[in-house]
Amino acid sequence: MNPIYCHSMKALILETSTQKSFLLLAENGLPLKSKLLPGGPELSKTLAKEASLLLQKETIDFLLVGEGPGSYTGIRVGAALAKGLSFGWNIPLYGFCSLKAFIPSTNGPFAVLVDAKMGGVYMMSGKREEDLVETSSPRLVKLEELEPLLQDTPTLVSPAPGDLIKRLPHLAVQEAAPSLSSLASWAFRPEFQTPLELTYLSSLA
Repeated sequence: MNPIYCHSMKALILETSTQKSFLLLAENGLPLKSKLLPGGPELSKTLAKEASLLLQKETIDFLLVGEGPGSYTGIRVGAALAKGLSFGWNIPLYGFCSLKAFIPSTNGPFAVLVDAKMGGVYMMSGKREEDLVETSSPRLVKLEELEPLLQDTPTLVSPAPGDLIKRLPHLAVQEAAPSLSSLASWAFRPEFQTPLELTYLSSLA
């Protein structure tokens, strides 16, 4: 349940670590406007312009940016813009685990998976009961060790499942769109507003 606000508060949420990058303007825990963006090299050229078009004359109270794990370049592009806006507007900046943007809406155990492009997979497991969500810390898992870890996890999702399915054809991985409504709600909760600390998981040891 969203808290009761005495006045309108708005947040700009940026997630740029995967192929399903997006900008989300949220107001008092509800999504107001959003823009889905293609990942890849073009993101650095278009992100600032798309943010300007989305915001226009909006006044923002705080920012949140996905801190990874995911694309090294994508994480840095999003964080750089968020830091610049935070400094220029003198408003708070927080970070959140990028994999939380793709938590499924179905109840029960789940895992969010992203191909790490290095013989491994970024994984965050968790359990959802309506709007109550518990998650583990993200980790980088060796490809050959992934399937045993997911034996009791009925819902597997990924923003870009194609490469995972090619490498692990026995896994039933569903394509996940960003969970904009959930993210807009969580963004206004104090426990979600954590200091920004970019997550570069690079060790398979």
